[in-house]
Amino acid sequence: MIGILVILNDYFHDFATAVAIVASYMMLLLVRYVQRNDREGPRKFLVAVYPKTIHVTGGLVVLLLMAGIVRAFTYSSFEWDHTIGAEQVWLLIAKHIVMFSVFGYGLYLWIKMYKIVKAIRDK
Repeated sequence: MIGILVILNDYFHDFATAVAIVASYMMLLLVRYVQRNDREGPRKFLVAVYPKTIHVTGGLVVLLLMAGIVRAFTYSSFEWDHTIGAEQVWLLIAKHIVMFSVFGYGLYLWIKMYKIVKAIRDK
């Protein structure tokens, strides 16, 4: 039974990662669209959708961190590949460097988008 819960945790961890990246990218595209096409309809849509997207993405980041902690503690028991051995540690380090870089860049973009949406809202 615990194995099934660990597999579900790993699935939700990966799913939260993917949805957070896609939501951030879609929000960035929407902000850029509104910047290029300064019309009332898209502006209203952006101002309405932005806070909801922040909450969803923030919740996904919390889920991602919680599931990541569980995943870190259960990795050696449930995901360790004995045929690769200790070499997978370097792969995991490289993967996490890439993912933390993506997260950092995404955070930078969210801060930048916040300033843009605030300026649009104040118009």
